[in-house]
Parts: sequence; structure tokens; C-alpha cells
Amino acid sequence: MITYADLDGIIDAWVKATGSKLFTEWAGRPARFFHIGGTRSFECFQISIDLPGSNEVAVCAQAIDSYDDSELEMDRTWNGPASELNEMLGIAVATVEQWKARWDVVH
Repeated sequence: MITYADLDGIIDAWVKATGSKLFTEWAGRPARFFHIGGTRSFECFQISIDLPGSNEVAVCAQAIDSYDDSELEMDRTWNGPASELNEMLGIAVATVEQWKARWDVVH
């Protein structure tokens, strides 16, 4: 069974690369998630890592708050083996960067 301790090196590298802070618990239970600020004031995105199965991970990218009330549209999850965590985090961070740039595309 995979644990967060097995994945923390990969997660920490992405937290550092995004200039974020790693949160390691939620509601008193182990968790792993970090926030990425938007390009506009008060906009924030979250990337979380869950352990749904014995050797599986789920990476979720979602908007926590946006300037245009589009949070429901910005929610994606990738599932796969723990060995693909680095790739899934790369895709999640790239997805958040696309969401952050949506203002530039529209205007």
C-alpha cells in the first residue's frame, strides 16, 4: 500500500517549483495539497493528491476562488498508478496555468 511518505519527495519538488506551501492534513487526517495564486487579485487554485487505492493516486486541480465565478468549470482529476505521480502533477500545474491565462485569451 502506497503512503504519502512514499510520495512526499515528488510532491515537495512541485510545491517548491510553484512557490507554494504544502499542507499535510485536513480535518485532522493526513492529506497533501498546495495552492497556486492566480494572476488577478484574490484568485486561487488548489492541487491535491489523494490515495484512493493500494498503488493508485488521484491528482485534482480546481479553482478555489476566481474573479469571474467560474470555479465550477475549473475542476479536473487525473487517476493513475503512483509511478505516474510526477507526470500527473505536471499536467495539473500546466492546467492551472492555462486557467490563470484565460483572462488574457478572452481580452
